[in-house]
Amino acid sequence: MSNSASRRRFRSVGVVLGTVALALLACALFTSRQPKVYRASTTVVVTPNTDVEGMGDVLRSLETLERRTVIATFARVPATAETRAAAARQLGRADADLAPYRVEASVLPNTNIIKIDVEGPDAGAVAAVANAVSEATRDEVRRMYRIFTLRTLAAASPAPRPVRPDPRRNYVVAGILALFLGVLAAVLIERLPAPAAPA
Repeated sequence: MSNSASRRRFRSVGVVLGTVALALLACALFTSRQPKVYRASTTVVVTPNTDVEGMGDVLRSLETLERRTVIATFARVPATAETRAAAARQLGRADADLAPYRVEASVLPNTNIIKIDVEGPDAGAVAAVANAVSEATRDEVRRMYRIFTLRTLAAASPAPRPVRPDPRRNYVVAGILALFLGVLAAVLIERLPAPAAPA
């Protein structure tokens, strides 16, 4: 292999490695500047209220649950402004303090279980908000339909690590894209005509 070809090959490898290194450095800087977001979840099950007197009411409650419309309605309750305000009162905080926390709820497929997810900037507060929202939702459900109640299956606990940003995923994506771009640049360099030898 000629010295010129060797230099071109060495330059191509340098382009690939340099591109990957710059991309990982930029990814590290970007990731370090992203705000950390934590998530906590609690699950509750919709059941007939045992405090209701009369077997007829219990049977009607079970029949109503089979229609799925009631539990879908209950899943809308946790994210409402009224429920968030009630959760804030339980925590002894102002409504505005819960503004950074996002609340979502969904019904687990083919069950009467509602999963409540809360995301926010503080791991401990996220878990506390999730549990408070669960309690506030239970109170609201009892006001709406006295024949139903919510029972906690799993209370929320502080997350050990944030869900965003995900450094590992960011580095993998950045590395793959940089490797692709670096190889593309190296191929283009290889195809450039060699400089003419001096006379």
